[in-house]
Amino acid sequence: MALRRLFAVVLICATVGAAGWETTSLAEASFADKAAAQTLFDEGRKLMADGKFAEACPKLAESQKLDPGVGTQFHLADCYEHVGQTASAWAAFLEAAAGAKSLGQTERERVARERAAALAPRLSKLTIVAARGADVAGLEIKRDGSAVGRPLWGSAVPVDPGSHVVEAAAPGKKPWRTTVQVIGEQASLVVTVPALEQAPPAERAGTATSLPSTAEKQPSGSGRRTLGLVVGGAGVVGLGIGGIFALRAKGKYDDSLKHCLLDDKNKCYAEGVSLREDARSAGNVATIAMSVGGAALVAGAALFFTAPSPSDKPRAMVFPAVGPGEAAIFVSGRY
Repeated sequence: MALRRLFAVVLICATVGAAGWETTSLAEASFADKAAAQTLFDEGRKLMADGKFAEACPKLAESQKLDPGVGTQFHLADCYEHVGQTASAWAAFLEAAAGAKSLGQTERERVARERAAALAPRLSKLTIVAARGADVAGLEIKRDGSAVGRPLWGSAVPVDPGSHVVEAAAPGKKPWRTTVQVIGEQASLVVTVPALEQAPPAERAGTATSLPSTAEKQPSGSGRRTLGLVVGGAGVVGLGIGGIFALRAKGKYDDSLKHCLLDDKNKCYAEGVSLREDARSAGNVATIAMSVGGAALVAGAALFFTAPSPSDKPRAMVFPAVGPGEAAIFVSGRY
């Protein structure tokens, strides 16, 4: 019974290995990202100086994505304002102000908050409400592809001038979609999501997908042992990655001490605070990698050592599942 419970789990072997190597690759590519971000920032600033704001904004946005910084965020907000994306500029200035405050950059924080305050009266707003009878179980509303949470229904949310797509969907209902145009500044629009129509019976039922038959998918003892080795190997990879990031975390913390007060190591200058944040992030990655790696190693060992001999009658079911960015194997049965 204990073994039956043990194997009624999802062994995400491919995900452990892939995610671990991807994390390592991202860490190694950080300097390349910083270099790319600096290049994009310089190009964006030059385009802004030439008055080519529409070309500059995407470069600054990508630079901020690769290597977030208060200065980049401030210039991006300024760029958004020049192209008329008032809501994006307002939000970006507020974010820049918050970042400047955390770094003790009082003057930059003041300027960013003043720019945001000047934009606030110019904002256009879009309100999404659900009509009577529309709020059924599972109703999901999206604006421009992003989910609009229930607390935001009925709230006037700042949006950039231009076209915006509002969608609604619910189980067993026909999806609904509309496009609205926000023209100029200080506009105020209300979009009402109607009660959704029932979907045809065939669409509500969907297409049945049968699981593989037990007879076809029952693994042999050698197959179980191979699977155990794969899962166990993924566990070793996870533990190795955890060790690498644990060392990285310690190195970042030690470096931060050089930028802190001698009599109080918890009071640091901006560079020390940044290094402490890097150390905390690396430590979190190390903890996750080691936890997942250890679990995969134990599961792999259990699969390997409990594999039936050729004379045993298989009593296990294995179902593969593949999704975006992950692969998993569901194993259940008695051994």
